[in-house]
Amino acid sequence: MRCTSGHVFLTSLLILLPARRANAVAEDSLEFQNKVPLRLVWATEGEDVELPCDITPPTPTDSVNMVLWFKDTVGIPLYSFDARSGDLATAIHWAVSDDLGKRTYFQIGDGQRAKLKITRVRYQDQGLFRCRVDFINSPTRNFRVNLTLVELPSKPVIYDAQGREVTGVGGPFLEGYNLALTCQVSGGRPKPSVTWWKDGQILDSVIDTVSIGSPRKFTANHLFIDKVTRSLWGTKLVCKAQSAPMAAPIVREVPLDIYLKPAVVKIILSEEQIYAGRPIAARCETWGSSPAAKIIWRLGEQVIGEPNVSSTQRSNSTVSKLALALSKDDDGKELTCRAENPRFPGGSLDQIKVLNVAYAPAVAVRLATGYVLDTLREGDDLKLVCDVESNPPPSKIIWYHNDNRLEHDVAGGTLIASNALTLRVLTLAHSGEYSCVAINSVGEGRSPPIFIRMKYAPRCRVGYERREITVGWHETVSLRCEVDAIPTDAVRFSWTYNGTRGDVLPMENYRAQNNGLVSVLEYTPTADTDFGTLACWASNSVGRQRTPCIFNIVPGKAPQAPLDCSLQNESSALQVNCVPGADGGSPQYFLLEVRGGPRNPGVVQVSAATLHAPQSDQGTVGEVPALYQEKNTRPNFHLHDLEPGFDYTLYVYAVNGRGRSEPTLLEHVRVVEPIGGKLERTVTGIGAGIFLDDLKKALPTASSENLIIVIALAGTGAVALILIGIGVVIGLSVCRRRSTPPAKDGPDDFTIPSYVSAQRIEPRIRYSADGSRRSQRTSLYVEENRNEPDLLQRVEIDIHN
Repeated sequence: MRCTSGHVFLTSLLILLPARRANAVAEDSLEFQNKVPLRLVWATEGEDVELPCDITPPTPTDSVNMVLWFKDTVGIPLYSFDARSGDLATAIHWAVSDDLGKRTYFQIGDGQRAKLKITRVRYQDQGLFRCRVDFINSPTRNFRVNLTLVELPSKPVIYDAQGREVTGVGGPFLEGYNLALTCQVSGGRPKPSVTWWKDGQILDSVIDTVSIGSPRKFTANHLFIDKVTRSLWGTKLVCKAQSAPMAAPIVREVPLDIYLKPAVVKIILSEEQIYAGRPIAARCETWGSSPAAKIIWRLGEQVIGEPNVSSTQRSNSTVSKLALALSKDDDGKELTCRAENPRFPGGSLDQIKVLNVAYAPAVAVRLATGYVLDTLREGDDLKLVCDVESNPPPSKIIWYHNDNRLEHDVAGGTLIASNALTLRVLTLAHSGEYSCVAINSVGEGRSPPIFIRMKYAPRCRVGYERREITVGWHETVSLRCEVDAIPTDAVRFSWTYNGTRGDVLPMENYRAQNNGLVSVLEYTPTADTDFGTLACWASNSVGRQRTPCIFNIVPGKAPQAPLDCSLQNESSALQVNCVPGADGGSPQYFLLEVRGGPRNPGVVQVSAATLHAPQSDQGTVGEVPALYQEKNTRPNFHLHDLEPGFDYTLYVYAVNGRGRSEPTLLEHVRVVEPIGGKLERTVTGIGAGIFLDDLKKALPTASSENLIIVIALAGTGAVALILIGIGVVIGLSVCRRRSTPPAKDGPDDFTIPSYVSAQRIEPRIRYSADGSRRSQRTSLYVEENRNEPDLLQRVEIDIHN
């Protein structure tokens, strides 16, 4: 029945089609012009969808005649519902035979709920559907339904500010700087919403226009955070893309990598008070940095140390420990601990601690401003300053001159105030080294010395102020004048003469040899008036010598006889020791002569007349000839061989270029026991010691009362034998002395004698140690280069030391 009706209906449509085509197009155009209400229906691919159409008659008495469904602009109905029979229940349903027609069915419902149901909707099913309702009596109605299938967008893609795709962790982003991320999807219908979320809270829901490609193809949301805060560290951002309320959102999570600056940095020192040279421990703590901070120590401008560093990633804390050994130069410097995020340019935090290093004073001495060391002269003032570096400041400053502590002395011209030393009216005594010592609670420090050497006019060198020169007539003597002066260059000398008449005259006939600080004058007295006083004057750029160097020229004389001669019995010799007398002004030496003969009435003795006879180096005229002579620079002699049985007299002389002194005698020197041995010529001292043959060693006995000490052997027979032996020896020695020539020079052949101990023998003739004294006289000197001579103070001249 349905099939027959369908064919009939189709036939009638085909017949009526040409006639009604123009009317249908006209009606459709009119309907579109009237803007038929449009209803939007969303559907998801694969699900069933219902397109509504209200078939309720406008009036209760009217009824539906026919319902036609059209799709898009196709003029042939997609589906028809023919109710011209008058019964909706028995109305004829018809659909096209394509795929869409097979999946459509019109449900009547209660009129308002009539709908065209499409099963398993597909993307090609979407489009504009029009429902045309024809009534029997009422005008036709049209309803439009836009069937749109929801297209899910692509999975969101995240881009950073440089347009690079973020595939994993987003960032890194720096604390305090901005954050920019873009979430973009392609496709999707209806147009998807793209939003940013954090911890369930929406951050940004604004959809931005995409200029790349078709505006409808991409949808994006640009997230921009002006300043990144610590609250974003360790969190995730979520991008959600959703095409319709009925579609589930597509989610993309982005973990954030946030670089944080150090939040806190702190320096902790093990000791509050720091002392120079005493190590301390320093610790620097920091936290809040991501990644963990690197710690850098600085002392002043210098990076120091290889610190021991430990880090804790969980709390982003870092601790650095450092051992410090500070010096005085570090006082007042800044100790800086810098916590620096190595991945955060400029992400650093510093703490600075100014160091207070206590140290002992470091001291230096300098001249005060305005004083020049090279221009100091006698009579000037001088000010020295003690520069002290110490922490704490010095509590005391002490001044030293050549290691002698100076005290404040206004009368003495030594003024000490604070760190300054002032010396008034300088003299040569002020020359030397000056230093200062500063003391504080840590210790004390002493400055290197500063040497003060002032300029001064020449003055006689110590030991050359006054000298007595003994010289003979027509004898030339070198007078050496030595002075001290600063400066030493350009020192000029002049000589003056003060004769016995008291006239002060320049030395015009003599030319001195000057060399630096020394002037040598070759002087030869030729008359009595040439003996007097010579004065040596010197001058330099500072001035002229105030007091000259004095040379008293006195006539030479023979030396004084040796004093206090004595004998001592040594183990191998008889020693003669004397004390030198005055040398008479010329170098002297000493002469020992031994004279004597047999101890009997026939022996020639030295008489008083003989002692005062004229003297010479060969002895006195008319006296007993010398048996032995010896010269020496000192009045000390050793006798080895004196023959027994004789009385000997020892003569000791002092000899210089002016002659020989009176002798000092040691008498009655006698040998008790003969001792074997033979002597030959030898040379000792400055002269030759002449030993005559067959002299034996002697034992001394003498006194002012001619006391003879004899040691006798026990028994009368022994005494007789000794006397006989002495006589024989004397006879042999006399004969040998007369006949035997002098022995050839050669080494001495000494034996070890045995002596009888003797007492100290005083000389018979004693000379006074005091010689004649020349009377004192007054000398006048005239300074050179002056118009009028100045009278100097009296100078007493003594020819004796």
